[in-house]
Amino acid sequence: MKPFSLLDQAWIPLHYEGTRLWVTYQQLLCGEKKGKLCLPRDDLELAGVQLLVAITQVCFTPADRKELLARLKKPLSTDEFLKGVKDKKDWFDLNHPVTPFMQIRGVKASKPTPMDKLLAGVADGTNKPFVNPHGLAEGLCGSCTAIALFNMANNCPSMGGGFKGSLRGSTPITQLITGSDLRTTVWLNVLHQERLNNSVMPWYQATAQQVPNYVEPVKAGEKIQATNIGLARGLLWQPAHFELLPAEDTGCCSVCNASAPLYKGFNKAKFNYTVEGNWPHPLSARTFKIVKGKKEEKFPSFTTTAPGWTQLSRLVVAMESSKEGQIPAPVLLQIRDDGLIKQKHLRFVIGGYRNNQATVLERRHEFFSLADGWAEHGEVIHYIIKTGLAYKTALRKALYLFSEGIKDKNKEIKGSGVNLCQSGDDLYFQQTEQWVRDSFADINFKEPLPTIDCLRVQLKQTVLELFDQLTKPYRQEPKMLKALALARRSLNKSLAELQAVVTEEN
Repeated sequence: MKPFSLLDQAWIPLHYEGTRLWVTYQQLLCGEKKGKLCLPRDDLELAGVQLLVAITQVCFTPADRKELLARLKKPLSTDEFLKGVKDKKDWFDLNHPVTPFMQIRGVKASKPTPMDKLLAGVADGTNKPFVNPHGLAEGLCGSCTAIALFNMANNCPSMGGGFKGSLRGSTPITQLITGSDLRTTVWLNVLHQERLNNSVMPWYQATAQQVPNYVEPVKAGEKIQATNIGLARGLLWQPAHFELLPAEDTGCCSVCNASAPLYKGFNKAKFNYTVEGNWPHPLSARTFKIVKGKKEEKFPSFTTTAPGWTQLSRLVVAMESSKEGQIPAPVLLQIRDDGLIKQKHLRFVIGGYRNNQATVLERRHEFFSLADGWAEHGEVIHYIIKTGLAYKTALRKALYLFSEGIKDKNKEIKGSGVNLCQSGDDLYFQQTEQWVRDSFADINFKEPLPTIDCLRVQLKQTVLELFDQLTKPYRQEPKMLKALALARRSLNKSLAELQAVVTEEN
């Protein structure tokens, strides 16, 4: 089988000056080609950047802040590149005869699995959130196959039925700092050795020689401590046993339309082991609670349809108490502490999936911009989120009363029986999301009140308009007038209370 190495093949699709071109990893890091990653699916685009970050972290971990700054400012020389990848060539070849990228040789299966199983949501019965054309994953080129394998191992729900999930759980939120082009974006998400040793992974040096678990497989039934997993092994962890069928004749890739030899299936097999504890992934925030004296950590994920700004506090603000806390992604803490960017705004993307067990319900991919001063004023970020959710709650409470009414010893008002709460939530988030995002991007953290006051006015007006919009069809029903009046009073009371809080704070 002809080699397909991510270290020397032109597998990276870039968009530059209105054209799309495929470049090699060396051309990217050595500054020979510039642009931004260009893939038709947002989840694969995020995974593609994540894969490039993982390869760079493994091959070119900077010694300290000074070296990382040098990498950001100046592309690698050819000699530096060749030296960095010299001992890793067998790790990143999709068709390697012994250690193929993200695969195990000799997987036995009763029949091959089609490639659509590697693209999250495409083969699910509930794939309505995706507009999936017929034959979307009929055959994939080497580039899309490598990214899909990496994405399945790191970001997706497991295959179900006994297949293991990623080191971060089922559907973790991935966070990537974004730069002016793909090369700088990659380096902004690489940790230097001093940070790894001092705070992120104290066992970094002791495990520095470890190899990925598809190169040196774990044993069946093995119990592995997360603190024994090194950087390279963790970033390139393959939780399942997959093996691609040999690529067939050249054709058009179903995902990116490239003309290339196509992979049309793979074998998969269950494999059991246990990882005890949580491995501190560089691109993920963590939350924790102290339960019976023990620290229980989790990686945040998308569990509802609420937009990403509702979780922004736990992603960017460090907080700890005797009972619980939250730790932003190590790459974000490095940006905060080391001053790696000079622009006034921190720009980053978060992405992941919302799932129900093995079924993907929704893809998520959201960009954020935080104004200068975000690192010192986490309480302001938290307050903006709290404010946005408070107005949503006021609307929901009123709509709930409209539906259910009230019944107690002194008073009874029959509800309409029409549940508008979810519709209210969805419309509220749709119509206010951009205002909240703009507040984070434009606020003066040292003098936040003008921005927050403006946001409050916008949120209040939206809540009043949505209440009228949602209840308008029922105003002509005499039986519903009392419920409507009850709901309106509740809304006015809630809005007055929110205003009273503002007055008291000022």
